[in-house]
Amino acid sequence: MVKENLASAALSASDARWAFAVRVAASIEGGRAGILRPAVRQKLVQQATQLGLRPFDANLVIAIVQDSSRTFGSPLSDHAADRLRLVRDPREASLQSQRWSPLAVSLAVSLIAVALAWTVINWLRG
Repeated sequence: MVKENLASAALSASDARWAFAVRVAASIEGGRAGILRPAVRQKLVQQATQLGLRPFDANLVIAIVQDSSRTFGSPLSDHAADRLRLVRDPREASLQSQRWSPLAVSLAVSLIAVALAWTVINWLRG
């Protein structure tokens, strides 16, 4: 329990990666064997997407938790918490997707300029 508390200090409880790791740890069967039935795994991946994780990242989190369970006997070890930080944070990804790339901005400006020029030419022709 102490190790789990220390690991949780590395990632906040509101972090989707940590919240999902806790769900995975609760779903693991077989103790140190780290067994996760396919149906359970599929349901977990669906839950992860609701937290904002991509299916690929969800499977990485599952692998990290299973590996920690098998290697250290605790699915939420300090080692697992450190490795979870390597998984893409969905909050950062959503911020990046909200930014416009320079190419998209220049394309939008160009299209507006063409539309404006077309309107002016048609207006001058009468």
